[in-house]
Amino acid sequence: MSIRPIQNLLGFILVAFLSTTTAHAQNTDFSRIGSYDFPTSTRNADAREAFLAGVGYLHSFGMTQAQAAFREAQEHDPDFAMAYWGEAFTYQHPFFGALSDGPGEALMRLAPTPELRAAKAGNDKERGFLKAAEAYALTPGGMPERRIAWMEAMKEVYEKYPEDFEVKAFYTASILAAAGHSGDMRERLNMYAGSLALEMFKANDNHPGAAHYVIHSFDDPIHAPLALEAAQKYRDIAPAVSHARHMPSHIFIQHGKWEEVSMWNESAWQAARDLWQPGDRVGDMNHSSDWGQYGDLQLGDTDRSELWIERAAQTLAENPGDGRSMGTLKTMRARHTIETQQWQIVALTDDLSADELLALG
Repeated sequence: MSIRPIQNLLGFILVAFLSTTTAHAQNTDFSRIGSYDFPTSTRNADAREAFLAGVGYLHSFGMTQAQAAFREAQEHDPDFAMAYWGEAFTYQHPFFGALSDGPGEALMRLAPTPELRAAKAGNDKERGFLKAAEAYALTPGGMPERRIAWMEAMKEVYEKYPEDFEVKAFYTASILAAAGHSGDMRERLNMYAGSLALEMFKANDNHPGAAHYVIHSFDDPIHAPLALEAAQKYRDIAPAVSHARHMPSHIFIQHGKWEEVSMWNESAWQAARDLWQPGDRVGDMNHSSDWGQYGDLQLGDTDRSELWIERAAQTLAENPGDGRSMGTLKTMRARHTIETQQWQIVALTDDLSADELLALG
């Protein structure tokens, strides 16, 4: 495929999918975040609808959108325990990243003690979810301890309710979160999570969590073929979320599908940019820039590589001091130097990163 048809297709995708994303329940187009159901005990219809929107965004790691939706649910029903449960998972990537006080603070707003929080849960299943959120948010130690505790708590809920789709979905997510801290057990846990996710995907191939967690489970060169169908489907399940547009490229990149890597990271970046407001996190823009540039360089499109670098520089300029933005930009500049063989024309300066110095030899 030539570059021109790719660019034309990109334009078609952006026209079809781009719109201002909002987490307000009355404006949520559920066809753009997947098909699922999560019965809860709230009797407030507006709270229930906002909560359901939050769950969809959360399954696709649209954290800004999910947080707004869960907080809207709290406004409609201040004692709705599951709305605080959901918010607790919106402050950081559940699988990676550093400790945050946000999850614990969200639960504390519901009530200051586990006993008082449990009293606000509507049934045994909700108490199980809430206990798992407390493990994730409040277990002493760092994120490794908290993610493992989350998995163990969700296992208890799953053993009680093995046929509940959302219990299985969030148990699968918790396994993937714990796998990265499990040493030699990592691959075994990933494969177990993958088996659960594939069961869900077979039962509902439009569920955002099912497709998403299949991709995460099999995100390696050996197992990637097991996730190809889910990757091809997921890109259309939740176009309202930037991460959902990006995530299939984790599998496409391992199949050499460079056009798709370029196309869907362009789409992901545009969605993230459209949603971003000053002060928001910029992880989605950085991540899609990094991967999109790599895909375009494999296609030999150095002009688009330079465009990605310009975007990354703009992101850093708008978020000065952001470590991830700075690291992403330096990595992309080094990659461009290597792929274009510009070692002889880039000047050595004191402000070059280790990656850039390595690229220059």
